[in-house]
Amino acid sequence: MNIVITGASGFVGFNLSQYLAQKGHRITLLDRDDYCQRLVHISPLHEMPFICCDLASDRIHLPPGTDYIIHLAAMPHVDYSYHQPGEVFRNNTLSTQSILQYATEHHIPVLLASSVEVYGGDWGRVYHESDPYAPVSPYSASKVACEMLAHSYAQCYQLPVKIFRLTNLYGPWQLPDRIIPRNFGRMLDGLPLDIQGSAVRDFLYVDDALRAIEQIMLKGKDGQVYNISTGLGTTMQEIGEILKPMDRSVAAVEIREQEPTQSRGSSLVVHSGRLRAELGWLPQTTLEKGLEKTFRWYQEHPEWVRQFSREYHTTRETRSFIIDMARYAVPAV
Repeated sequence: MNIVITGASGFVGFNLSQYLAQKGHRITLLDRDDYCQRLVHISPLHEMPFICCDLASDRIHLPPGTDYIIHLAAMPHVDYSYHQPGEVFRNNTLSTQSILQYATEHHIPVLLASSVEVYGGDWGRVYHESDPYAPVSPYSASKVACEMLAHSYAQCYQLPVKIFRLTNLYGPWQLPDRIIPRNFGRMLDGLPLDIQGSAVRDFLYVDDALRAIEQIMLKGKDGQVYNISTGLGTTMQEIGEILKPMDRSVAAVEIREQEPTQSRGSSLVVHSGRLRAELGWLPQTTLEKGLEKTFRWYQEHPEWVRQFSREYHTTRETRSFIIDMARYAVPAV
């Protein structure tokens, strides 16, 4: 198939582009830039067409014969949305509406990326697709709005749309302002691990998510919502206990009991029952194995990681640890 991937220079988009290209699909990359310098590192992606486009403001022109749009483009950092709520909500909703409108006019099915953040996150719960929205952050509220836009286009214009909600992913090429790559960067530079000990999250290795996305695109039902997650909760402190033995030079772990903002729920564990029942998908990579593979990748690519050393060296108590602050030229304080 001829597939356009928006947000193609992002963590998921970059990995998904390679994965689908290896499966024989013809991929067109679309993003506003390659700020994080992922696309320049992999030669096969140089052979893919790249469209430089800000979906929230520019006119869209996709290649004739496009069979599918996978819409990943968004400002995805929850903490960034806490500091810049209007910018995130505007960008995410306008870019989604723009893609949905183009897809309607050109009769192209859409696979829309959402987030398990739409559930909020309460202690002791495991969330399912049927659970109601309870967004905590401006980012998660924007994802609720994007899902509602997609459903409205399906209803009003009969646009074929499928939605998937991603849990907390990790793996190669993830920016080190997220908990796992941030600590891998600190390990490379001999710094103490920086762990938020009380939060519980559902972690999934990125390759398992890529398989799920492809299966939903090929075999999922139009109008359906699929969670992509493990259903297993892990505390940040448990993450620290797994990471520490990977590098004997790690002498200390700094544990902070609270997140620096009130933009996340205390526990967000999500069941992927619909994906398992309808499409037979199951995670194949354990957390321990996935973290080992990811750390080896960061050890092998220190030059890419260390371009963000200022962010992972600084404390999370200030907003300057968020890489999007530099990307979108927002003054850090």
